[in-house]
Amino acid sequence: MKNNTQRIAITAVLTALLLIIGPLSINVGPVPMTLQTLIVALVASVASTRVSLTAIGLYIVLGALGLPVFAGYSSGFAVLIGPTAGYLWSFLLYAPIIGLTIKHTSNILALIVANVVAVVVNLSIGTIWLSISTHMSATAAIAAGVTPFVLSGLIKILVVVLATVLIRQATQKMRLTV
Repeated sequence: MKNNTQRIAITAVLTALLLIIGPLSINVGPVPMTLQTLIVALVASVASTRVSLTAIGLYIVLGALGLPVFAGYSSGFAVLIGPTAGYLWSFLLYAPIIGLTIKHTSNILALIVANVVAVVVNLSIGTIWLSISTHMSATAAIAAGVTPFVLSGLIKILVVVLATVLIRQATQKMRLTV
């Protein structure tokens, strides 16, 4: 990144995007369907690992401090230890998984693979914690925490990849480093 001011501004914009879109959700069981994963993946795909990890970390901290930014406009530390906590904490892995995978390439296939790996890690950690925290069987946790999100996860990956390509093209034209 060219300078700290630019890095701070981009981090602030990406954090704001998470704060605005993060609470939007549809209840489909113990794990709500949200746009959080789409925005987290987009942030990790378009920004440096440092910037995206900072934005995602700020999102989690602000939610823990009481800003209603988690699914369904929830907030507080209780959410970060509740049934969906594994999904939220695993957002911190999106930045290194995606960022370090695509750091030296603009290859679309690498971007797709990195996003698929991040989604698998997110769903795995989230589902394991869902099972532990609710004493749900592994089969029931997979049915509640993975199955409803497979198709939407694939659609989100497609949207993230397309948006990332467009954002990269725009930033290259403007000579902006994200």
